[in-house]
Amino acid sequence: METQTTDGIGPINGTDGTGAADTGKGGPRTGLQLLAAVGLVGAVVAGLWGLSLLETSTKPAEKPAECAAAKPTDPPGYPALCAAVNRPDLPTLLGTPDDRVTAARPAPLALGKDPMVEVRLLHTVVGFTDSSTTVDDMIGMPQFHAAPATVLGHPAVTYSSNAFVLAPGAHTGPVTRNLVVAQDPKAPAGRAFEIAVFREDGRALDDATLNRLAETVLPTLPGWIAAP
Repeated sequence: METQTTDGIGPINGTDGTGAADTGKGGPRTGLQLLAAVGLVGAVVAGLWGLSLLETSTKPAEKPAECAAAKPTDPPGYPALCAAVNRPDLPTLLGTPDDRVTAARPAPLALGKDPMVEVRLLHTVVGFTDSSTTVDDMIGMPQFHAAPATVLGHPAVTYSSNAFVLAPGAHTGPVTRNLVVAQDPKAPAGRAFEIAVFREDGRALDDATLNRLAETVLPTLPGWIAAP
């Protein structure tokens, strides 16, 4: 079974191999849960790629952009999340020290109420969310092919997806690389931080760079609990 999101982001597969929805309290969350799981990628990537909002290498940046002021409709956690992610060494952490931040703001087209921030550089888009989608949730959704991992002693998973393209008749967008890390090292079923990154050249970010970014930024985020 496939369902279509109301904002046209693209088809989203069902949460099991049969297309049946499990609504039991003890089973995997479906429907809205799946939307939440892809929400960061859709929010950070879909609008930017489909509406051609990604900055190009020809646009100059005099200095790194500051975080956009929060609007009344933005989740309360956005300002702190943006301040932590939009750091001076972000281009270096991404392996592109000559790059510059051109925008830092709440992720456009965001789904749900989780705080989400998008930081755009000339050649890369980085998204962070304080996510209600858990590590266990991702493992329980086989269509994401999430691979178990550990980050700073916290349960985590990595997965890849493609940017959704909003333009009529367009094909799949560039590859995004995603990392979901439990905020509490003892609670893989609790809230997580999710990172999603895609590059202008379409090449997936390597895991070593993704882990370096996570290991540097995650301990600075509100809600992070250091492993003993």
